[in-house]
Amino acid sequence: MNGKPDFQMNTLSKLYYYFRLSIFEFVKYRLHLSVIFYSLLLYNNIRLNGDINYFITLSFTLWHFALFLFDRIYDRKLDAVSQSEEYIKDKQANSLYIVFAVCLLTSFILYFFSSANIFYWALLFPITFLYPLRIVNQFRFKNILIIKNLYSALLIYILPLLIQTYIINPDSILNSTTLKPLLSLGLYVWLGEVFWDIRDLSADKTHGVHTIPNTFGITITKVFMVSIILIDAALNNWSFSLSAFIYIVLLTFIKESSDRLFFHLPPIIAMLRFILN
Repeated sequence: MNGKPDFQMNTLSKLYYYFRLSIFEFVKYRLHLSVIFYSLLLYNNIRLNGDINYFITLSFTLWHFALFLFDRIYDRKLDAVSQSEEYIKDKQANSLYIVFAVCLLTSFILYFFSSANIFYWALLFPITFLYPLRIVNQFRFKNILIIKNLYSALLIYILPLLIQTYIINPDSILNSTTLKPLLSLGLYVWLGEVFWDIRDLSADKTHGVHTIPNTFGITITKVFMVSIILIDAALNNWSFSLSAFIYIVLLTFIKESSDRLFFHLPPIIAMLRFILN
């Protein structure tokens, strides 16, 4: 199904082929993550009972998109091994670096017009590069066991939402009503990162990226993920969310060779956990 459609395919198979093709063209640039992140920012703003601050919402969404686009371009040679259907081609790299720069600059301009303290945008700026960038020789945060997953959960998702919360309503920053949904979101983003690493198990091991699946194996990884789901349920009076049930179903059959589309579900599951909390 990775190549061009075969004339012997039936109509249903051809439709499925083109469906997969369109999905991978969309997720290739991580546009789906930006749509989800925009939804998280918007819902968080509504939950805080404030007027929608579109300058902040759009600024942080563009920052988020720029971060993941930079990651996709920078890691395109590694992604070619593990993500053959959706990696960035070399011929696209220079053009996409321009798109990345424009998005980051626009993010800054929008934030500037929000009248919020510029310190908070400056706090996010280095996070854009520190995730994928090789800092000294081959060292980078993305290669460190567990840290790579927590980096995304805490710095790419939770920190911007905390900053948004503080800007809109500083008094609510220590309110459990505000923090508990953010904590659940962080746990589910962490789950999604670990789940994603099942897909890249062999490729990550080849490139020296230490993940929970390629260090401890699939079975222990699934036990670890169930433990995180139980922790989240315990923090919410043993209330099991729709997201928890979806993960339990996925974990019963998921493996490295599973259809790549399944591995794009976790961000949606995390969003549902936050919105339905």
